[in-house]
Amino acid sequence: KDLDMPNTTFDRPDLSAFTRLDDLGLEVTGQRIWPDRAVLACRIVGEDRWCRRCGCQGVARDTVVRRLAHESCGWRPTIVHVSVRRYRCQGCSHVWRQDMSQAADPRAKLSRAAVRWALTGLVVHHLTVARIAQALGVSWNTANTAVLAEGERSLINDPTRFEGVRVIGVDEHVWRHTPYGDKFVTVILDVTPIRDRSGPSRLLDMIPGRSKQVFKTWLASRPDTWRERIEIVAMDGFTGFKSAAAEELPDATAVMDPFHVVHLAGDALDECRRRTGQELHHRRGRATDPLYKARRVLHTRSCLLTPCQQHRILDLFASEEHVALEVTWSVYQNIIDAYRAPDTDVGKALMEAEINTLTSTRVPRGLTELTTLGRTLKRRAGDILAYFDHPHTSNGPTEAINGRLEHLRGSALRLAKPHPLHHPLPPRNRRIQTPTTPPIMKSRITPARRGCNAP
Repeated sequence: KDLDMPNTTFDRPDLSAFTRLDDLGLEVTGQRIWPDRAVLACRIVGEDRWCRRCGCQGVARDTVVRRLAHESCGWRPTIVHVSVRRYRCQGCSHVWRQDMSQAADPRAKLSRAAVRWALTGLVVHHLTVARIAQALGVSWNTANTAVLAEGERSLINDPTRFEGVRVIGVDEHVWRHTPYGDKFVTVILDVTPIRDRSGPSRLLDMIPGRSKQVFKTWLASRPDTWRERIEIVAMDGFTGFKSAAAEELPDATAVMDPFHVVHLAGDALDECRRRTGQELHHRRGRATDPLYKARRVLHTRSCLLTPCQQHRILDLFASEEHVALEVTWSVYQNIIDAYRAPDTDVGKALMEAEINTLTSTRVPRGLTELTTLGRTLKRRAGDILAYFDHPHTSNGPTEAINGRLEHLRGSALRLAKPHPLHHPLPPRNRRIQTPTTPPIMKSRITPARRGCNAP
C-alpha cells in the first residue's frame, strides 16, 4: 500500500533538492560516482560582490574549492566540492570569499546537514561514532568532535531547555567502570511530561560526582523563579539528595520512588534467605538447595506465580526452619500489593499499616532483616507515603535513561574520557616484578608426566 500512488504528481528531477543541498544554499553542477563514494560539484547560490569594509563593488579574482563531507546517500560517503569565488575590492583592495556560512562553519570538514545527520544517528538511531564516521567518510575524531559541538550548541545551550519544569527526578549513574577517578554522575530529569501524561521525560543535566553538595550546587545555580516552580522531587533512598532538596527547594515535596522501596524489601528477603541457608548448612547456597532454587520465585508477585511455582513456594514454607523467610516474604508481597492497589487511598493505608507493623514491638528480635527494613522505612515514611498523594511521579524514567546513557557511553568513547586509561597506575597492594624479584613458580612437571625416566 505504501508504494501504490496512482495519483502522484511528479516534479522535474532536481539533484540539489534530492541531496538537500538546496537547504544549505548550494546548487549541484556535476557528479562523479565511484563504487565506494560519490562526489558532487556545487556552487554557491547568489553572489557576494560588495566589499565588507568600504561597501564598494568588487570584481571576481579567482575560485577555490572547499571539500565537505555531506550526509550519505545509501550509506555511501558523499563528498561535496564547493566552488567558492574570491573577490577583490576596487576601492580598498580588500579580498574576501563568498559567504557559505549557511552550508558549513568556518574551517569545518562536515556540512551542517552532515552534522545534524550524525547527531540524529547517535542519539535517536543508536549508531556508534565509528559507524557514523564510516558513513561520512571521515575519521573518528572528526565525527566525534562535530557531534559533541552540535550537541552542545543545539541541546545543552538551548535556552528553553528548563522551561515548564515542575517535577524533577534525580538519581546516580555509574559512568566510569574503572577503579580510578570519580565513576559516579548525578542524572537530573524533567518528569513533568510523565506526570501530565503528555510525553516522555527529558534529560536536563548530568553532573560529575554523587553527593549532597553536587546536587545542592546545581540547584543553587538555577534562577530563583525556576526553583519556586518545582513542586515535586522524585528520588531514591540516598539521603544526600533528600537533604539538598530540602535546603534548596523548601516548598517542594520529596517522593521516594516505589522501585527503590520494593528493592529495599527485596534485599531484606535475599538477606533472610542467605542467613537461613547459612544457619542450616553452614555454607553458601548450592544449585541443589531448595532455598537457592527458589531465589527468583520468591521475588515474583504472588498473583503471577504459575501452579508449579505455587507448589514450590508451599513446599518451601512447609518446613518450620523457613518460618523467618515466610514472614519476610509476606512483608515483601504486602509492599507490592500496596503499590498495586487500584485506589491510592487504599494503597496508602496498606503501606502505612505495614510500616507501623515493622516498627512495632511485635517483630521478633531474630528477624534482623525486617528490623532494619522497618527502621529505614520509618525514617523515610513521609517520602514513601507522598507517592500515593502524587501519582505518576515515579523515578522510573530516571532509572530507564541510565540504560540509554550506558549505551551512549559505549557508542561515543570520548564521552567516557579514556585518555587517563592510556597510562594506568599500578594496582594497589601488589608487588611489581623487577629484575631482582624471582619469577612466579609454575607447577613442576615430573619425569613420569614427560614420559621419560628420572635422571
